[in-house]
Amino acid sequence: MNRGEARRFVLERLKGTGISRVGLEADMLCSEAFGCSREFLLAHPEGLVTREQEENLDSLLEARILRKPMAYIRRRASFWGMDLEVGPGCLVPRPETEILVETALEKFQGGRFLDWGTGSGCVALAVLSERPASVGLMLERSPAALSWAWRNLNRSAFRDRALLWHGSSLESIPSSWVPVDLIVGNPPYIPSSEIDTLMPDVRLYEPRQALDGGADGLDDVKAILSGANHALRPGGWILLEIGGTTQAEILQKTLIEGLDLVQVKKDLSGTERILVWRHR
Repeated sequence: MNRGEARRFVLERLKGTGISRVGLEADMLCSEAFGCSREFLLAHPEGLVTREQEENLDSLLEARILRKPMAYIRRRASFWGMDLEVGPGCLVPRPETEILVETALEKFQGGRFLDWGTGSGCVALAVLSERPASVGLMLERSPAALSWAWRNLNRSAFRDRALLWHGSSLESIPSSWVPVDLIVGNPPYIPSSEIDTLMPDVRLYEPRQALDGGADGLDDVKAILSGANHALRPGGWILLEIGGTTQAEILQKTLIEGLDLVQVKKDLSGTERILVWRHR
């Protein structure tokens, strides 16, 4: 079997599974199994596949048919131009979360910031990479996610500018870090009743703790906002990713002591995605 034949075999197996963009996914699986780039795979279909590569491809393909996330299969995901290690217990970084980073960079030029629910560390590492005069506290309640954040922080050039902290609330952060100039976070925001409607890749594999935001999806958002007076300096910013119009409307009507909602930012699909508050 050569690479072109292997690719066609994978493509046929993926059809009818409910997986979108099967051509791209076939290329990614083959590239991973053969240890080559997608460009090389497509440019050299005549290359022969070894028995070891074929077995590796079969294993990866079966995992994907069972809807294991591609990022988990490859053990990496791209975010803000970085390749981050991800796997079980860690939320896979989403493209829309880059809007959270963009918004943070508009408001924050340097100082101390808190990344609430850091997960893979994607948001904190992106901010650190763009703001050399910043230091970040990467807060995470899941030990499994913390292990992935540690891998990514340890591989970065920012190890001396960030602290990983195991905790679940703003009250749990070290007193020496308070107050911060910015709180940024991608908390769980999917309503509990909607978890079972998510695509299998997410529902079956990604950590529910990082997805389920309670009855209206806003349990963690409200907890962050309620603790802001303790953690944020006057004039500081809170930026949170949310789940859309309904949640934006709820939060726009919610008065929070010491905070003013100053911006609602939409993603590329026109969905309300980022809310920005400023501490008075």
